[in-house]
Amino acid sequence: MSLPTRREICPYDDLDGRVACEHYLGKSLHEAVALFREHPSYYEGDLLWMGPVAFRYYVRAAIQFIRGLDAGHLQGEFIPGFAGTLRLRLQQEAPEMAPVATELAGICGYIVEHWARFGVDPQYYGDVRARYAALQQAFLQLSAVRRV
Repeated sequence: MSLPTRREICPYDDLDGRVACEHYLGKSLHEAVALFREHPSYYEGDLLWMGPVAFRYYVRAAIQFIRGLDAGHLQGEFIPGFAGTLRLRLQQEAPEMAPVATELAGICGYIVEHWARFGVDPQYYGDVRARYAALQQAFLQLSAVRRV
């Protein structure tokens, strides 16, 4: 898969898309993982605003980042924010998420299974773990539909 173009990162030429473009244009997955390590919540927000082609590419960096987290490295907003991004993208553009639905179901399941390592405060964020469980099921259904 080639690096996403400016148009794929910012298809609507909106402010948030331009910021995502500034952060991600020309970045490999390895470089994008480094962005997440630098400031997880800041760069996670761009995943919501970039175009679907770019999202499908760069969400893999977020997945690598999550799977490689050291205990205590993650700032509390990343995991709840990522859940919100996945939920919104699934609601607004499910067909565009189908090509990565299996991977997204996998990372949602990973988060549920390893919940204790993420340190999300339920008093502040609510039941984020349940949101990931629901997202996992939705992405599994989406991947099953895609295979039919």
